[in-house]
Amino acid sequence: MKQLLVLSSEATRYQQLLASYNLPDLQLQFAAGLEQLPADVSKINLVIADPPLLAPILERLPKLQWVQSTFAGVNALCQPNLRKDYLLSNLKGVFGPLMSEYVFGYIFALERGLLRAYQQQQQQVWQPFPYRSLAGLSIGIAGLGDIGQHLASTAQHFSMFVKGLKTSLTPVPKVDELYTLAELPAFLQDLDYLVITLPATAHTQHLFDADALAQLPAKTVLINVGRGTVIDQQALTQRLQTKQLRAAVLDVFAEEPLAASDPLWSLDNVYLTPHQAAVSFPADVVKIFVENYQRFQDGQTLKYLIDFQKGY
Repeated sequence: MKQLLVLSSEATRYQQLLASYNLPDLQLQFAAGLEQLPADVSKINLVIADPPLLAPILERLPKLQWVQSTFAGVNALCQPNLRKDYLLSNLKGVFGPLMSEYVFGYIFALERGLLRAYQQQQQQVWQPFPYRSLAGLSIGIAGLGDIGQHLASTAQHFSMFVKGLKTSLTPVPKVDELYTLAELPAFLQDLDYLVITLPATAHTQHLFDADALAQLPAKTVLINVGRGTVIDQQALTQRLQTKQLRAAVLDVFAEEPLAASDPLWSLDNVYLTPHQAAVSFPADVVKIFVENYQRFQDGQTLKYLIDFQKGY
């Protein structure tokens, strides 16, 4: 019988959901944090976990065979100093719709002047103002995995011109122009919106540094729903302070939580959220785990396996 540890802040909800499946040959243990871990975890074979919670205790799990991440991003488990002698899977098909809702919620608010309209309402001002349709605007999507492809499909629904950035030129549906990382300057030209969905890897660290950000026209709105380390945050702040970018929508940061003293808080062209553009819902995680558990039992290849070398 295999032993499963669920290590998540939502452990109680996972316990309820997994009980309804009554999975065979599986003994379950649950912990909402490291302080609630069972005294002996040496016999644990399988884990469902929030990566940052699991990383510090990997060495205490000598029989570990497979980890199902509750996050899309698994950079916490891909650090050079951590063991990688087990299978690691993440989530696909879950976050694309949520990210699209977040990204296009802000695009709609900016293009249709929703914040301005609300301010006028509070002041009892009746004053029509101009706005733009999304049709014909250009959007660049950096990272064309599951999330990026869903964003591209949503953008095309609104007749936007879609540029995509990825590691190879393998065709991607709903993308009008495709660029590799070596073509970053060309990709950044003439964008109305730049949406970053890239994971944190050695290759993406400060990919959008001061030189790259300087390639963006002043009309660009930068939206980061990937990882904060992909952008040189200081360089971005400087360009926003000097109005060399129209605005930024930021859900992720180099260090989280964002320090109260950080100048980003007070800029009138910045919109911040606390890393919640697309949260993990336990029901979605469990559904994927149950399917993968059957594959694991049958000796089949698991879905959504992570390449430790690539970090995704």
